[in-house]
Amino acid sequence: MADSPVLKALAVLKCLAQRSAPAGVQDLANGTKLNISTVHRLLQLMTADGVVSYDAHARTYRIGTEGVRLATHILGSNSLIGRVRPLVAKLAEDLGETCAFAIYEPKTASKIIAVVERGSHALGYDFDVGSRDGVHAGASGKPILAFLPDAEIDRILRGKLPKLTDYTVVDPAELRKQIKQIRKQRYAVSRGERIHGAGIGVGAPVFDPLGQVAGSIVVTIPKFRWKQARLPQVARKVIAVADAVTAIYDSGLSRGNGRE
Repeated sequence: MADSPVLKALAVLKCLAQRSAPAGVQDLANGTKLNISTVHRLLQLMTADGVVSYDAHARTYRIGTEGVRLATHILGSNSLIGRVRPLVAKLAEDLGETCAFAIYEPKTASKIIAVVERGSHALGYDFDVGSRDGVHAGASGKPILAFLPDAEIDRILRGKLPKLTDYTVVDPAELRKQIKQIRKQRYAVSRGERIHGAGIGVGAPVFDPLGQVAGSIVVTIPKFRWKQARLPQVARKVIAVADAVTAIYDSGLSRGNGRE
Protein backbone atom coordinates (compact mmCIF):
# COMPACT_ATOMS: atom_id res chain seq x y z
CA MET A 1 0.00 0.00 0.00
CA ALA A 2 3.12 2.16 0.39
CA ASP A 3 2.41 5.72 1.58
CA SER A 4 -0.39 6.54 -0.84
CA PRO A 5 -3.24 8.28 1.05
CA VAL A 6 -5.61 7.40 -1.78
CA LEU A 7 -4.90 3.67 -1.48
CA LYS A 8 -5.23 3.87 2.29
CA ALA A 9 -8.58 5.67 2.00
CA LEU A 10 -9.78 3.04 -0.48
CA ALA A 11 -8.69 0.26 1.88
CA VAL A 12 -10.71 1.82 4.70
CA LEU A 13 -13.71 2.32 2.44
CA LYS A 14 -13.60 -1.27 1.13
CA CYS A 15 -13.26 -2.63 4.65
CA LEU A 16 -16.28 -0.60 5.74
CA ALA A 17 -18.34 -1.60 2.69
CA GLN A 18 -17.70 -5.30 3.28
CA ARG A 19 -19.13 -5.19 6.80
CA SER A 20 -22.78 -5.94 7.45
CA ALA A 21 -22.94 -3.45 10.33
CA PRO A 22 -21.40 -0.05 11.18
CA ALA A 23 -17.83 -0.24 12.48
CA GLY A 24 -15.64 1.68 14.87
CA VAL A 25 -12.19 3.11 14.22
CA GLN A 26 -10.40 0.27 15.99
CA ASP A 27 -12.30 -2.38 13.99
CA LEU A 28 -11.37 -0.67 10.72
CA ALA A 29 -7.76 -0.24 11.79
CA ASN A 30 -7.61 -3.97 12.57
CA GLY A 31 -9.28 -4.84 9.27
CA THR A 32 -6.94 -2.70 7.16
CA LYS A 33 -3.78 -3.11 9.28
CA LEU A 34 -3.39 0.66 9.24
CA ASN A 35 -2.44 2.91 12.14
CA ILE A 36 -5.51 3.89 14.15
CA SER A 37 -4.71 7.59 13.88
CA THR A 38 -4.41 7.27 10.09
CA VAL A 39 -7.77 5.51 9.87
CA HIS A 40 -9.38 8.15 12.09
CA ARG A 41 -8.02 11.01 9.94
CA LEU A 42 -9.21 9.36 6.71
CA LEU A 43 -12.65 8.70 8.16
CA GLN A 44 -12.97 12.33 9.15
CA LEU A 45 -12.09 13.45 5.62
CA MET A 46 -14.55 11.02 4.03
CA THR A 47 -17.25 11.99 6.52
CA ALA A 48 -16.82 15.64 5.54
CA ASP A 49 -17.47 14.67 1.91
CA GLY A 50 -20.47 12.47 2.78
CA VAL A 51 -18.81 9.30 1.49
CA VAL A 52 -18.87 8.00 5.06
CA SER A 53 -21.47 8.71 7.76
CA TYR A 54 -20.64 8.96 11.47
CA ASP A 55 -22.98 8.00 14.33
CA ALA A 56 -21.78 10.14 17.25
CA HIS A 57 -23.90 8.24 19.78
CA ALA A 58 -22.60 4.77 18.83
CA ARG A 59 -19.22 6.15 17.69
CA THR A 60 -19.37 4.03 14.54
CA TYR A 61 -19.11 4.64 10.79
CA ARG A 62 -21.06 3.39 7.80
CA ILE A 63 -21.19 4.17 4.07
CA GLY A 64 -22.67 7.65 3.58
CA THR A 65 -25.08 9.08 1.04
CA GLU A 66 -22.30 10.12 -1.36
CA GLY A 67 -20.88 6.61 -1.18
CA VAL A 68 -24.29 5.17 -2.00
CA ARG A 69 -24.75 7.66 -4.83
CA LEU A 70 -21.38 6.68 -6.31
CA ALA A 71 -22.24 2.97 -6.13
CA THR A 72 -25.61 3.63 -7.75
CA HIS A 73 -23.89 5.48 -10.58
CA ILE A 74 -21.41 2.63 -11.13
CA LEU A 75 -24.19 0.03 -11.14
CA GLY A 76 -26.61 2.17 -13.16
CA SER A 77 -28.23 1.11 -16.40
CA ASN A 78 -25.61 2.85 -18.55
CA SER A 79 -22.61 1.41 -16.73
CA LEU A 80 -20.83 -1.75 -17.82
CA ILE A 81 -22.39 -3.72 -14.96
CA GLY A 82 -25.82 -2.24 -15.63
CA ARG A 83 -25.67 -3.21 -19.30
CA VAL A 84 -24.29 -6.70 -18.71
CA ARG A 85 -26.66 -7.68 -15.91
CA PRO A 86 -29.79 -8.14 -18.10
CA LEU A 87 -27.85 -10.45 -20.43
CA VAL A 88 -26.66 -12.58 -17.52
CA ALA A 89 -30.18 -12.58 -16.06
CA LYS A 90 -31.65 -13.77 -19.37
CA LEU A 91 -29.07 -16.56 -19.58
CA ALA A 92 -29.92 -17.64 -16.03
CA GLU A 93 -33.61 -17.62 -16.96
CA ASP A 94 -33.04 -19.63 -20.16
CA LEU A 95 -30.88 -22.26 -18.46
CA GLY A 96 -32.58 -22.19 -15.06
CA GLU A 97 -29.13 -22.08 -13.41
CA THR A 98 -26.81 -19.63 -11.67
CA CYS A 99 -24.84 -17.50 -14.14
CA ALA A 100 -22.13 -14.91 -13.60
CA PHE A 101 -19.90 -12.33 -15.24
CA ALA A 102 -16.26 -12.19 -14.12
CA ILE A 103 -13.79 -9.39 -14.87
CA TYR A 104 -10.08 -10.05 -15.33
CA GLU A 105 -7.59 -8.01 -13.32
CA PRO A 106 -4.19 -8.20 -15.08
CA LYS A 107 -2.21 -6.72 -12.20
CA THR A 108 -3.01 -9.67 -9.94
CA ALA A 109 -3.73 -12.22 -12.70
CA SER A 110 -7.06 -12.87 -11.02
CA LYS A 111 -10.73 -12.54 -11.86
CA ILE A 112 -13.42 -10.82 -9.85
CA ILE A 113 -17.08 -11.83 -9.86
CA ALA A 114 -18.97 -8.70 -10.90
CA VAL A 115 -22.51 -9.94 -11.67
CA VAL A 116 -24.46 -12.95 -10.38
CA GLU A 117 -27.94 -13.97 -11.46
CA ARG A 118 -29.72 -17.06 -10.16
CA GLY A 119 -31.93 -19.39 -12.13
CA SER A 120 -35.30 -20.89 -11.31
CA HIS A 121 -33.97 -23.99 -9.54
CA ALA A 122 -34.02 -23.74 -5.76
CA LEU A 123 -30.84 -25.78 -5.42
CA GLY A 124 -27.84 -24.43 -7.26
CA TYR A 125 -24.30 -23.16 -6.98
CA ASP A 126 -23.72 -19.60 -5.74
CA PHE A 127 -21.07 -16.95 -6.41
CA ASP A 128 -20.15 -14.09 -4.11
CA VAL A 129 -20.08 -10.73 -5.89
CA GLY A 130 -16.66 -9.20 -5.38
CA SER A 131 -14.93 -12.51 -4.70
CA ARG A 132 -11.53 -12.85 -6.32
CA ASP A 133 -9.40 -15.87 -7.23
CA GLY A 134 -6.97 -17.18 -9.82
CA VAL A 135 -7.74 -18.01 -13.44
CA HIS A 136 -6.17 -21.48 -13.52
CA ALA A 137 -9.26 -23.24 -12.13
CA GLY A 138 -12.95 -23.34 -12.92
CA ALA A 139 -15.09 -22.40 -15.89
CA SER A 140 -15.01 -18.71 -14.99
CA GLY A 141 -11.20 -18.60 -14.90
CA LYS A 142 -10.00 -20.92 -17.64
CA PRO A 143 -11.67 -19.07 -20.55
CA ILE A 144 -9.69 -16.03 -19.41
CA LEU A 145 -6.43 -17.93 -18.98
CA ALA A 146 -6.74 -19.57 -22.40
CA PHE A 147 -7.00 -16.29 -24.31
CA LEU A 148 -4.30 -14.34 -22.51
CA PRO A 149 -1.08 -13.56 -24.42
CA ASP A 150 1.30 -16.51 -24.39
CA ALA A 151 3.87 -14.63 -22.30
CA GLU A 152 1.26 -13.93 -19.62
CA ILE A 153 0.13 -17.56 -19.64
CA ASP A 154 3.75 -18.62 -19.18
CA ARG A 155 4.13 -16.28 -16.23
CA ILE A 156 0.96 -17.56 -14.55
CA LEU A 157 1.85 -21.21 -15.08
CA ARG A 158 5.31 -20.64 -13.60
CA GLY A 159 3.75 -19.22 -10.46
CA LYS A 160 1.91 -20.84 -7.59
CA LEU A 161 -1.25 -22.67 -8.69
CA PRO A 162 -3.36 -23.47 -5.60
CA LYS A 163 -5.05 -26.88 -5.63
CA LEU A 164 -8.51 -25.88 -4.46
CA THR A 165 -10.08 -29.36 -4.67
CA ASP A 166 -9.03 -32.86 -5.66
CA TYR A 167 -10.15 -31.99 -9.20
CA THR A 168 -8.13 -28.79 -9.60
CA VAL A 169 -5.58 -29.17 -12.38
CA VAL A 170 -2.25 -27.62 -11.38
CA ASP A 171 0.10 -29.41 -13.79
CA PRO A 172 1.26 -26.80 -16.35
CA ALA A 173 1.53 -29.36 -19.15
CA GLU A 174 -2.06 -30.50 -18.63
CA LEU A 175 -3.27 -26.91 -18.39
CA ARG A 176 -1.57 -26.13 -21.71
CA LYS A 177 -3.48 -29.02 -23.32
CA GLN A 178 -6.72 -27.62 -21.94
CA ILE A 179 -5.82 -24.14 -23.15
CA LYS A 180 -5.42 -25.45 -26.72
CA GLN A 181 -8.81 -27.13 -26.52
CA ILE A 182 -10.53 -24.06 -25.05
CA ARG A 183 -9.09 -21.85 -27.79
CA LYS A 184 -10.35 -24.28 -30.41
CA GLN A 185 -13.91 -24.62 -29.09
CA ARG A 186 -14.23 -21.14 -27.50
CA TYR A 187 -15.52 -22.42 -24.17
CA ALA A 188 -14.25 -24.18 -21.05
CA VAL A 189 -15.82 -26.94 -18.97
CA SER A 190 -14.94 -27.65 -15.35
CA ARG A 191 -16.08 -30.26 -12.86
CA GLY A 192 -15.69 -29.38 -9.18
CA GLU A 193 -12.37 -27.59 -9.70
CA ARG A 194 -12.99 -24.68 -7.35
CA ILE A 195 -15.41 -26.09 -4.77
CA HIS A 196 -15.63 -29.81 -4.10
CA GLY A 197 -18.90 -31.25 -5.32
CA ALA A 198 -20.04 -27.96 -6.83
CA GLY A 199 -20.92 -29.52 -10.16
CA ILE A 200 -20.35 -28.55 -13.79
CA GLY A 201 -19.32 -25.15 -15.06
CA VAL A 202 -19.34 -23.91 -18.65
CA GLY A 203 -17.67 -20.59 -19.43
CA ALA A 204 -16.73 -18.45 -22.43
CA PRO A 205 -14.38 -15.45 -22.82
CA VAL A 206 -15.30 -11.79 -23.15
CA PHE A 207 -13.01 -9.43 -25.08
CA ASP A 208 -12.35 -5.69 -24.95
CA PRO A 209 -12.15 -3.33 -27.97
CA LEU A 210 -8.46 -4.18 -28.45
CA GLY A 211 -9.25 -7.87 -28.72
CA GLN A 212 -7.74 -8.66 -25.33
CA VAL A 213 -9.60 -10.98 -22.99
CA ALA A 214 -11.46 -8.91 -20.40
CA GLY A 215 -13.50 -11.47 -18.50
CA SER A 216 -15.87 -14.39 -18.84
CA ILE A 217 -19.48 -15.51 -18.73
CA VAL A 218 -20.13 -18.73 -16.82
CA VAL A 219 -23.01 -20.99 -15.84
CA THR A 220 -22.82 -23.59 -13.07
CA ILE A 221 -25.03 -26.66 -12.91
CA PRO A 222 -25.18 -29.13 -9.97
CA LYS A 223 -23.89 -32.53 -11.01
CA PHE A 224 -27.14 -34.27 -10.05
CA ARG A 225 -28.94 -32.12 -12.66
CA TRP A 226 -26.26 -32.28 -15.34
CA LYS A 227 -26.65 -34.32 -18.52
CA GLN A 228 -23.68 -34.43 -20.88
CA ALA A 229 -26.06 -34.24 -23.84
CA ARG A 230 -26.85 -30.66 -22.78
CA LEU A 231 -23.28 -29.45 -23.30
CA PRO A 232 -23.55 -28.29 -26.95
CA GLN A 233 -26.71 -26.29 -26.26
CA VAL A 234 -25.41 -24.80 -23.01
CA ALA A 235 -22.09 -23.90 -24.60
CA ARG A 236 -23.81 -22.15 -27.53
CA LYS A 237 -25.91 -20.04 -25.17
CA VAL A 238 -22.96 -19.10 -22.98
CA ILE A 239 -20.83 -18.18 -26.01
CA ALA A 240 -23.68 -16.08 -27.42
CA VAL A 241 -23.96 -14.07 -24.20
CA ALA A 242 -20.17 -13.68 -23.99
CA ASP A 243 -20.20 -12.34 -27.56
CA ALA A 244 -23.01 -9.94 -26.63
CA VAL A 245 -20.98 -8.62 -23.70
CA THR A 246 -17.97 -8.23 -26.01
CA ALA A 247 -20.21 -6.15 -28.25
CA ILE A 248 -21.04 -3.91 -25.27
CA TYR A 249 -17.33 -3.30 -24.78
CA ASP A 250 -16.92 -2.58 -28.50
CA SER A 251 -19.92 -0.29 -28.93
CA GLY A 252 -19.93 1.68 -25.70
CA LEU A 253 -16.74 1.31 -23.75
CA SER A 254 -14.47 1.89 -26.75
CA ARG A 255 -15.94 5.40 -26.96
CA GLY A 256 -15.62 5.92 -23.21
CA ASN A 257 -19.32 5.49 -22.41
CA GLY A 258 -20.13 3.67 -19.20
CA ARG A 259 -16.56 2.70 -18.47
CA GLU A 260 -15.83 2.23 -14.80
